[in-house]
Amino acid sequence: MKYLINRLTQNLVADRDLNLPGERRRIAQIESWTSIAANIFIALIKAIFGLLTNSIALIADAVHSLSDVLSSAVIIIGFAIASRKPDHEHPHGHGRSEYMAGLIVAIMLMGAGVIFAYSSYTRLTGGIYASPSIAAVVAVVGTILIKEFLYHFSIKLGHLIKSEALVGDAWHHRSDSLSSLLVLIALAGNILGIPSLDPYFGFVIACFIIYTGFRIARNSTSLLLGSAPPEELQEEVVECARNISGVINIHDLEIHDYGAKKIITLHIEVNQNMPLNEAHIIAHLVEDNINQRFHGETVVHIDPR
Repeated sequence: MKYLINRLTQNLVADRDLNLPGERRRIAQIESWTSIAANIFIALIKAIFGLLTNSIALIADAVHSLSDVLSSAVIIIGFAIASRKPDHEHPHGHGRSEYMAGLIVAIMLMGAGVIFAYSSYTRLTGGIYASPSIAAVVAVVGTILIKEFLYHFSIKLGHLIKSEALVGDAWHHRSDSLSSLLVLIALAGNILGIPSLDPYFGFVIACFIIYTGFRIARNSTSLLLGSAPPEELQEEVVECARNISGVINIHDLEIHDYGAKKIITLHIEVNQNMPLNEAHIIAHLVEDNINQRFHGETVVHIDPR
């Protein structure tokens, strides 16, 4: 499966600059529409067999899959807003709408989890159990395989364009795959004469959905509040500056994340005996080098040494 994923993603990104907002949006749309089509199919299969067998775990899992459709739609909208040009009210663009999309998806997940936790509790206390079905077991096994494919596909693209929203969508697929595995155990329990497994596992799935939503919400909120950039990104920026001849040292680096766009400020140290015009040229070369690499806006302060 990983070989197939690598070949697919390589074809999608070959000779493309993934730092460009337009390319990021293209990749996000491919991932999202693929997820939407697959999740609609999976949700229908789970819902049909869930209603036929009266399985709360399978019905909850169907809505979990359907929530992935909504989350993918939110991602499409979020990236569409993020690609809009800067305006008077948003001089640095609308890139952080990607993180808003992730937060909305997380809230939707946690809400669905609470509803199914309550439904599982009422079924358990009311003695309402599912009917055994081998056909439902086969259907769930098929959806697990599809979901694992979507997980690897989405997380690969998410890492390629460094998108928290796509990585979050990938974990939606993985959470759906794991919750389907619990449903599979519950359905097997029904066949083996242990019907109480269904509401118990329905509750476990609900808790898993809530936890997944909380984790995505925490990550998205952290980015909206301006969390520190990853060390790898800082090292890349420093390396871009060091590649310019005449730069002795770099310090006071700050990176403000606006999705595809980065606002970067840093201090460079140059020889104190260097003429001002040469130091000015070096500063511009550093700015241009960083801007070309990250498609951002860079301001360089010169310090003599």
